[in-house]
Amino acid sequence: MADNSVEISKDLLWKVMIEELSFEFIDYFLPDWAENNIDRNKSCEFLDTELANIQDKTALGLKRADKLIKVFLKDGTEKFIYFHIEVQGYKDDNFSERMFKTFYRLYDKYSPEKIMAFAIYSDENKNYEPSQFIYKYQKTRVIYEFETFKILNKSLKELYLEDNIFSFVMLAVRRALDKKSQPDTAQLKWKTDLIRDLTEAGYSNEKVDHVLYFIYYYIEIKDNTITQKLDSNIAIITKQEKNMNIQEIVRNAYIEAAEARGKVEGKNEMIFKCFSKGMKISEIASLLDVSTEYVKELVDKK
Repeated sequence: MADNSVEISKDLLWKVMIEELSFEFIDYFLPDWAENNIDRNKSCEFLDTELANIQDKTALGLKRADKLIKVFLKDGTEKFIYFHIEVQGYKDDNFSERMFKTFYRLYDKYSPEKIMAFAIYSDENKNYEPSQFIYKYQKTRVIYEFETFKILNKSLKELYLEDNIFSFVMLAVRRALDKKSQPDTAQLKWKTDLIRDLTEAGYSNEKVDHVLYFIYYYIEIKDNTITQKLDSNIAIITKQEKNMNIQEIVRNAYIEAAEARGKVEGKNEMIFKCFSKGMKISEIASLLDVSTEYVKELVDKK
């Protein structure tokens, strides 16, 4: 099953899971609000380009997954939910400020009272869970608070929600954070057990395939012999012949997500190159089909 032709990073795995299991993802973290407000007859919209255009460009390359999701409500209105998944394993003193900057730029772009922000920490630092940004100068004071969820501080029992397939994503992340679960032989056991539970839970084959792929790649097995054993176990569990062969559509989804991310980062690099060659900001914006504000902010922070 393993294929290294395309790098499967953790932030990419997260992003694809959110898109493929959008309602289950929102239900997991905002169950009561989602049940009472979301119109599930209308699909979620993912505003990746819009989010990339307003984010702090100095943060490019950090290990994180961000999603701006537009959901449609039962009362006919829309709401924007900004989810940030922090996958880096170190303390970032500027994180809360970055959350605040993203929020006020979203607030400026979209109507007031339509934005929720949520930070999910899947890192290995037990004491790292910032939840607010405070600005103070003279008599001016701004306090920005946002909802957080720290996976490392939850037990496996707490992370499992019955009848929500996204639970298996959370269980895989929690297992990966456990030092005792990281050796190859330990991974073989818990991945096999988790995949067996997943396939027996009664979800659709397409959703099971996506989550299975996440479980398989979220933490790496380095020993090829153990990888082959896991492939064999999956083949038996899923009743597929020979080694596990995830549906092509699943892999395509990850490749497409990787390409989309690459386009944004590639465009930013092109902006830097054009600017270094002496091109005007207006010329760069016209050439690459972006706003002049986007180009100016990017080169100012370089």
